[in-house]
Amino acid sequence: MSRMSVRLFGAGYLLIAIATTADVVLRNLFSASIPGVYEIAGYLFAIATTWGFCFVLFERAHVRIDVAYQHFGARLRAFADILALLSMGLFVTVLSYRAWLTLDDTLLFDARARTTMQTPLWIPQSIWLAGLVFFLLCTAFLVLYATVLLIRGRMGDVSRIAGIPHATAHDAEAHR
Repeated sequence: MSRMSVRLFGAGYLLIAIATTADVVLRNLFSASIPGVYEIAGYLFAIATTWGFCFVLFERAHVRIDVAYQHFGARLRAFADILALLSMGLFVTVLSYRAWLTLDDTLLFDARARTTMQTPLWIPQSIWLAGLVFFLLCTAFLVLYATVLLIRGRMGDVSRIAGIPHATAHDAEAHR
């Protein structure tokens, strides 16, 4: 699902780039514009970002500081990997809660964008929140999976699913 969302929103980025280019050309050549392009682009960027978080999580591409990590043994690395996932999970839990409060206020006041489109804000905010919740669920899954692997003593597998990729690659080369 994360791979599908990245492809979908990647296509969305491409369409927004084409629409923005067309809007700029129309404005410069004919003094006309395509209404709503910038508003839709803003919604797309916010939504695509939250839905892309899971893909980045599964690719182990989130930024991690590894100064000490590379000197840890396999067991300590596994604990550090799980702690990193837990920290990310805590952060996205708070973020999701705040996003829910924002959506709740939007629904309560029937808030709309102050633009010509007058977009009901619950629509992009709901999709944005769904992306955050999906990311939270994926993070929780990885925490549970990595913890089970740790309990079973499978440190290499913990590193493979939750570790820092270049450190994991270095370990694999060292074991050859």
